Amino acid sequence: MENRPYHIAILVTCHNRKTKTLAALRTLYAAVKNYNDSNSQQVVARLYLTDDGCTDSTVEEVLVTFPEQDIHIVQGDGNLFWAGGMRLAWQAAMQDNRSWDFYLLINDDTIFHEDALTELINTHDYAQQTYNKGGVYAGIVSSMDGSEITYGGKRYAKGIFGKSTSILPNGKPQECLMTNANILLVSQNVVDKIGILSNSYRHSCADWAYGIDANRAGLPVLVTGKICGRCDNDHDSEEHERKKILAMTIRQRWNYFSSPVHSTLDILTFMGRYNRLKFIFVIIARFLNIIAPNLYYNLSRRRNTQ
Repeated sequence: MENRPYHIAILVTCHNRKTKTLAALRTLYAAVKNYNDSNSQQVVARLYLTDDGCTDSTVEEVLVTFPEQDIHIVQGDGNLFWAGGMRLAWQAAMQDNRSWDFYLLINDDTIFHEDALTELINTHDYAQQTYNKGGVYAGIVSSMDGSEITYGGKRYAKGIFGKSTSILPNGKPQECLMTNANILLVSQNVVDKIGILSNSYRHSCADWAYGIDANRAGLPVLVTGKICGRCDNDHDSEEHERKKILAMTIRQRWNYFSSPVHSTLDILTFMGRYNRLKFIFVIIARFLNIIAPNLYYNLSRRRNTQ
């Protein structure tokens, strides 16, 4: 029984990023092979890929490129966005009624290092030895050029002006509060206790919330000791965002912040649950950013220089 394979459900959602999706899966499968080549306890993986309305033949190319892999396509309608697509994939994996050991959530624009799976399972071993239970493990991710840490785990300062800070790798697992799901390994016992991603979020914040919920449930939430992959931060810089917002009309700004990708509702839901002191501040700030962006950015500059 000691060498029973690890059964891992890989969860991905995609929408018209064929080249990135193929690159992510190619490097992921290389990481799985590297692990299996180096360990007697093997990994058996099945991919659950949510096709959220792709029109660029992403799914067809995935099936042609990886014919030897166990792949299950979950059909979306183009309106699920990230959180919705990941929930659908996760639900499909659970409905398969297999004895999963882990669920591996990934973003389809993340390039995996060859030893990524080794790092994740080493982190699980650390959790079992240290806490005597499985947990949630965020793989630390750097920019494509390796110059900065872009995703992984974060610590969060409470209060009105609280900010999150990325945890830097130091060679061993570290506790964190918030998690990014660019590379996120979740033990089955975590799902048994807190379930899957909350259906309160349509696109963003669901992975942040999952790490916090696991922490609150007394489960270990850790980042890996080493960098597991590469992915550039795809969010606009503060300066680029400022220029874009100032160039919009009020209606355009309203529509922009109402869209799922920049959802005011997602961030307010998150703040309402985890930082109530900041909740009202976020409402006021978003309102100002829509009707009086110059005032908003002037106040923001003052706050950042204090």
